[in-house]
Amino acid sequence: MNLVQRLKLNSTRVISSYHQSFVRDYYGSGDNKSRRISQLESYVQVECKSGRIKKLDDVVYASLINGLCTSGRLNEAKRLFDEMISGGISADVAVYNCMIHGHFQHGQQDEARRYFDEMIDRGISPNTITFNIFIHSHCKDGKTQVAVGLFELMHKINLKHDQFTYSSMLDGLCLAGRLQDAVKMFDSMVDKGVQPDVISCNILVDGYCKNRKLDEAMQLFKKLKEYGLEPTTVTHNILLRGLCQDGRMKPAQKFFNEMQSFGVSPNEVTYSTILDGLCKNGKIVEAIELFESMEGSGILANVEMYTILIHGLCRAGRLEDARKLFTEIPEKGLVPDVVTYTTVIAGLLYHGMFLDANTLIIQMEEKGCLPNSRTYDTIIKGFLVGKETEKALLFLHKMV
Repeated sequence: MNLVQRLKLNSTRVISSYHQSFVRDYYGSGDNKSRRISQLESYVQVECKSGRIKKLDDVVYASLINGLCTSGRLNEAKRLFDEMISGGISADVAVYNCMIHGHFQHGQQDEARRYFDEMIDRGISPNTITFNIFIHSHCKDGKTQVAVGLFELMHKINLKHDQFTYSSMLDGLCLAGRLQDAVKMFDSMVDKGVQPDVISCNILVDGYCKNRKLDEAMQLFKKLKEYGLEPTTVTHNILLRGLCQDGRMKPAQKFFNEMQSFGVSPNEVTYSTILDGLCKNGKIVEAIELFESMEGSGILANVEMYTILIHGLCRAGRLEDARKLFTEIPEKGLVPDVVTYTTVIAGLLYHGMFLDANTLIIQMEEKGCLPNSRTYDTIIKGFLVGKETEKALLFLHKMV
C-alpha cells in the first residue's frame, strides 16, 4: 500500500502544532550543546524508569527527540522514543513528526516511512507538519509527482496548505523544470489568501532566472513590496546571478550599485557572483577593480573569489598576473583548494608551461591537497594537447 493510500485510510483532521521555545531555552547555543542534550536525556530516562513521570508534556518530548534527531543522534532518539512507549507514555503526532523528519534529514527514508506506518497503525492522524515533511523530502529527491499527489490530498482531507507547504512545492516544481506549474501554484497561493513569504518569492525568482526569464524575475522582484516584503541579500544575489549568467552585465552592475544604495549589504556570495559574471563576460579590468575595492567595503576575499579572478586572468591571457595572485593566497592566511590548484595548472598547461605545471602538481600533493577527477582530466588533456604523451599516460595510470 503506497503512502497516499495509507493517508486516505486515516483522513481525520488533527491539528497539532508544537513550539521549540523549551528546546531553545535549554540547549542554548555553543560548544556544550551536545552535553546539555545528554544531561536532559539522562534525566528523562531516569525519571521515566523510576515511575515518577507518568506523563511528560508532549512539547518536552517532541523538543528533546527533535534535538537528538537534528544533531544526528538517531540511535539515542530511537532509544528515548522506545523507552517512552514502553513506559506507557503515548507518543502524539508531534513526536512522530520529529522521528520522521530526523530520519529523512539523515537519508534514512525507510525508517522514516516505518515510523509513519506505525503512527497510522496507532490511530494517530498526520497533520500539516507531517505532510510538509513528506512533501519536502519527495521534492528534494526529485519525486515531484508524488509530492503533488500529497499536496492535493491535503486539500481533500481539509488540511491547510501553509507557507512551508507552498515553498516546498514551488521548489520541487522549479527543480523539475516545471516553471509554468510553479507560477500557477504561486498565483493560486495568493488567490487563496496565503501570504507569500520571502522564501517562496526567492524560489520563483530563481526559477525564472534559471529559465532565462529575467524580465519576469524582475517583475516579481518589484512586486515584493506589494506583498509587504523586503528583498533580502539572498533575493538580490539570485537576481544578480541570473543577470550575469544571461550576459546582461550593465544591468547587473547597475543592480549591484542600487542594492547598496537601498541599504542591502552585499555579502561574500554577492561579490563572488558579480566577479564571476565580469570575468566570464570579458570584463577583467572591472573585475580587478571590484576585487581591490572589496576590502574597503568590509568584505575579505576568500579562496573562491581568488579562484574566480585567477581563472578570469588565465582566460584573458594574463598568466603572470594569475600566478602572482595565486602566491598572494597564503599571505592572506588562506589555503588554496583543489579548484584553485586545478585552475592554475590548466592555465600553465594551456600556455605550454609543462615543467611549471608539473612542479605545481607535486607542490599541490605535498601540501596535502589531493587532485580530484577534474584535476586529472585537466592534466591529461593538457599534456596530450602539448604532445607530452608519456606524461599524460603517467597521470592516467596514477589516476586509476
